Amino acid sequence: MAQETIPLQPKHVDAFERAEALLFHFDFCPYFELKKLLTDASDVGHARFKTLFCKYYTLNTGGLTEAFRDRYFAIMFDGSSFLHGLPDYARVLNELSAIRRRKGDFAMPFSFVSKLVAMHDERQPIYDRHVCSFFEEQPPPASLEKRKRIDWFVAFLNTVRESYEAWAGDTRMATVLTRLRKRDKQMSNCSVVRQIDFLVWKIGNQILLPS
Repeated sequence: MAQETIPLQPKHVDAFERAEALLFHFDFCPYFELKKLLTDASDVGHARFKTLFCKYYTLNTGGLTEAFRDRYFAIMFDGSSFLHGLPDYARVLNELSAIRRRKGDFAMPFSFVSKLVAMHDERQPIYDRHVCSFFEEQPPPASLEKRKRIDWFVAFLNTVRESYEAWAGDTRMATVLTRLRKRDKQMSNCSVVRQIDFLVWKIGNQILLPS
């Protein structure tokens, strides 16, 4: 089980500094476009959102079916991924994990559900293999009871969020984030959680953190 708040180590700071220098507009501008499109409730707006989202977040991979994508975006647009203002990860994961993939099996769509929720609330972090690697975490095996896997996921995301928020107050990290915000005025208007999300993805994508 993940701990509460991971200390910011020198190796993390070094990786963040390198990632910031390598981050380009194409790494984050599509996200800001998606945020704008999400407010467009027209059929055209929804169609554009789906196309860009699938490309940016590679929703066309993983053997997902049209049935999965249709239900995924229905939840995206109707706002039912939240309950009393909080992410309802368990409900969404239980529903989407019951939809078969193309090869007929089932999978727990942790990463895609984190991205769905994060589109509505920037304070919620994104989950993927790069985040797991950064925090040196291993997801539980598929053989584990579904409820326990979901509990692990929610606890891990809480640790990630709390760590990001704590790191943002560290002067070493604040210097990196200040430079990042100068890249694009839109960056200054989004949560520090999302800003650090961009950097963690770049660290993983470019293998900037020593194992």
